[in-house]
Amino acid sequence: MTNEHPTQDELEQLLLGASRRYTFDQIAEAAGLPVDEARRYWRALGFPDVGDEKAFTVWDLEALRGVRELIDSEAVDRDTAVQMVRALGRMTGRLAEWHVETLAEIVEENEATRTGAGSRLSSAYDMAQRLLPEFERLLIYAWRRKLASSVNRLIAIAEVGESPLLAAPASVGFADLVSFTRLSRGMSVEALGELVEKFEATTNDIIFGCGGRVVKTLGDEVVFVADTPLTAATIGCQLVEQIGPEPKLPDIRVGIATGPVVARLGDVFGTPTNLAARLTAVAERNSVLVDSTTAEALEEEPSVALRALPPISVRGIGPVEVYTVSPRI
Repeated sequence: MTNEHPTQDELEQLLLGASRRYTFDQIAEAAGLPVDEARRYWRALGFPDVGDEKAFTVWDLEALRGVRELIDSEAVDRDTAVQMVRALGRMTGRLAEWHVETLAEIVEENEATRTGAGSRLSSAYDMAQRLLPEFERLLIYAWRRKLASSVNRLIAIAEVGESPLLAAPASVGFADLVSFTRLSRGMSVEALGELVEKFEATTNDIIFGCGGRVVKTLGDEVVFVADTPLTAATIGCQLVEQIGPEPKLPDIRVGIATGPVVARLGDVFGTPTNLAARLTAVAERNSVLVDSTTAEALEEEPSVALRALPPISVRGIGPVEVYTVSPRI
């Protein structure tokens, strides 16, 4: 930066780490990839086509070279490379959106103490200079730490055989805030943002703390998965215990189902996923509703109590036996 007030181009160059100087055809050729194949990876990352613009940097070129080298070394095939790139694009895209929302608030606070044109850009530039190096290191650390914590699951997946899509048993849970849509209509944007943030922070702490995994959050709903029914039930009970009495949050309801699920690109598919969603929709407020498979696994567990309810009919599945789960007093 050569003056007190950086331009938008200077901020972009700081974030990209280099200036834009290549077309897409140029970086594909330099990386040794056909343009169509390179474009497949670019789109998998979640970026739009840019035509013949000089929109790419030396780091875009290095990224494509890295993918090509993985394929040439036969570490992965082309289809697997696309899947991994797509997962990376989804994860980092959401991460970037979260960080932009958070940093925008800090920039606005800094704006109150600045004067003159371009002060928001100056604040954003200063923030980027201070945060980029540490967050870049933190991102790599968190990714490797997550891999290490999942090593047992990685080995289990590798042992299932030739098909990576073979279903494995798991317990899937849905946690949903009651009457969220009606409640949100009367809230300010700031209050709604605070509510969603508190819900996500609380559910994440409970799910990760108990040994589960967050699959996704959808504003007023969180989807989680656990390796055992007891872990899932413990998560469900703690969500009710901590969120139900919380005056700053609506009541909550949780549905859990157990059975074979397919994990793909960070999501889970299968009958338990659909059933857990349905159980959540019919559960009473501040209660945990589970299917019979989950209940059978919990029958001998001294820490939880089960209560049978009348069966419910689930479209596409038929009659389903359901039970409430609560901590045993």
